[in-house]
Amino acid sequence: MSKDIQSAVRTATLELLRPLARFLLEARIGIGELNALARRAYVQAAVRNAAAAGTYRVNVSRIAAATGLTRVEVAALLAEERGAPPREHRGRVRAERVLWGWWNDPAFQDAHGGPQRLKRKGSGASFAALVKRYSGDTHNAAAILEELLRSQAVREREDGSLEARSRTCANVSWASEGIAALGEELTEHFETLLHNLKNPDRPRFARRVVCRYLDAYAARVVIPEITEQAEIFLEGAQDSLDHPKYTAGGKGAARGLKVAVAVQVFEEPAPKAALRSRPGHARARRRAVPGTGKRSPRRIGAV
Repeated sequence: MSKDIQSAVRTATLELLRPLARFLLEARIGIGELNALARRAYVQAAVRNAAAAGTYRVNVSRIAAATGLTRVEVAALLAEERGAPPREHRGRVRAERVLWGWWNDPAFQDAHGGPQRLKRKGSGASFAALVKRYSGDTHNAAAILEELLRSQAVREREDGSLEARSRTCANVSWASEGIAALGEELTEHFETLLHNLKNPDRPRFARRVVCRYLDAYAARVVIPEITEQAEIFLEGAQDSLDHPKYTAGGKGAARGLKVAVAVQVFEEPAPKAALRSRPGHARARRRAVPGTGKRSPRRIGAV
């Protein structure tokens, strides 16, 4: 692989990681936990690639050579895949580590086993002592407390003591089903684009139209129209996919495919450069995958 291609891959990866990092930060997932997930994903991908190529069975040394991980790390990760207890990983968000210690360390619990009300500083059990034990540095105690108070995981009582109210400072109300759908849909979209990148001669359908600058008032009309067209198209697609004539079953079940069709509308503020360079009428730019034809998006239901 040339340096130019590796550079392009790094740039694209950084683009992917930016929204992912925002997602993880809001969920209070630290860099260490992301690192652990990335290592696990690398091993899973190496095993999958080997199985697809049929070149070798699961081999710790070869996986280590392919991923850059040590043989010890690979062996431990493979053991986790087989059901071994996961290892503890450093790099959790410090505020989360402090909360964990507050709820689980007997030194900071009350007589009933709950988190003890703590004074900020002083001898014995204190918030400063808690931060030192679970964050490793008392100098950031003020910043950690500010984060815990802001997320309402901790509250300050009238007497100045601190009370733990939540086991996490992740102050989001996301549904677990929505999070699972996010992972599934992003995976399907990425796998489709990756397939097309690796197989330009036999791509799967993927088309994207972009308007670099759409007037905000016009968007109030255009976006609902596009949404309505998309709903009609997807209802038709669902009817086709669910038709008994085409649904895999019986003897043909082993040869069945999972097929997903998705349409989304992306919005963000237009950059100032687009505003300065826009022509008299904003024109959408279409980009089709080579080999998918030049049919009108309206004829095929794309929007």
